[in-house]
Amino acid sequence: MTHISTISIALCTHNGGKFIGEQLRSIQEQSLKPNEIIVCDDNSSDETVEIIKQFSEVLPIKFYQNIPALGTVKNFEYAISICKGDFIFLCDQDDYWLPNKIEKLVNYLETHPTQDVVFSNAAIVDENLQSLNLTMWEKIRFEDEEISLWEKGKALELLLISNRVTGCTVAIRKSFAKKAIPFPTHIHPDFIHDGWIALLASLTNQIGFINEPLVLYRQHDNQQVGIVEKEREKVHVSSRISRPRQEKLKPFLEKELLYTNLLNHVHQNYPELKNRTKALQTIAEHYQVRGNLEENRWKRLFPILRNFYRGNYHRYQHLGSDWYGVYLALLGDLFE
Repeated sequence: MTHISTISIALCTHNGGKFIGEQLRSIQEQSLKPNEIIVCDDNSSDETVEIIKQFSEVLPIKFYQNIPALGTVKNFEYAISICKGDFIFLCDQDDYWLPNKIEKLVNYLETHPTQDVVFSNAAIVDENLQSLNLTMWEKIRFEDEEISLWEKGKALELLLISNRVTGCTVAIRKSFAKKAIPFPTHIHPDFIHDGWIALLASLTNQIGFINEPLVLYRQHDNQQVGIVEKEREKVHVSSRISRPRQEKLKPFLEKELLYTNLLNHVHQNYPELKNRTKALQTIAEHYQVRGNLEENRWKRLFPILRNFYRGNYHRYQHLGSDWYGVYLALLGDLFE
């Protein structure tokens, strides 16, 4: 007898009454219906719970409430752990799924049996679902060059520079979910569940994508997590030299700690993946060098040139930097 795949949605909510109805309606209108929708509410104080209960009459919702609240990452961990489906979709409370999202991601996983995770692009919209003429992949710079590298097996290297995988676009196998949880919460405050899912799957190149927007990704003032636009300061050679040294070194040491924590976590909890962590080791060493350069500029020269020769300044160039950003970084390390 042919096995028919079952589908779960892990939907986490917290005071999402303004948009949760539209999200649930978009799930109701899917061309391929889910078998269950696990809704884990983080102690909402608005009308979120009432709206969910209304949709329980037309959708296969199983409702759980956390009192006290768990927080976003642990709430998703809990929701995913309850899911029983073969394929699990991560779902935020404020987006809108296009009608063929579930069907397309399920078809991908069914036709790519070696892939554990798949994600798609998303169209960025305002709070009224009006287009902002921008896609998620344009925003995070996952375009032709990066897509080509990903397809050549360089997913891990790309993810170490910046996460390209947005949780609300993701579907995972239940078998993979069992390996991915509990989510590590000690790595870094900004390293959350979707980044961990993507990184873990990329260690074995078992993460694929669909180059199509299947979600309307809503931008609004009350997002719990999302792509908040941060204006990045233009850094010139003169400002790099005049900036206090500890101010310069702090972000490098933070990144070294992040990647070292990741490396140690994988080695301790996934020993079978230890021989796949070279890229993690390399990026941790890169920031260790940059964060611990000698006060004496002459003594900095050899480690800086060695790092440059190894290609690390180019490999870990800041996302969105101009072509000369590599050389500004090198000169800043040498003279500041």
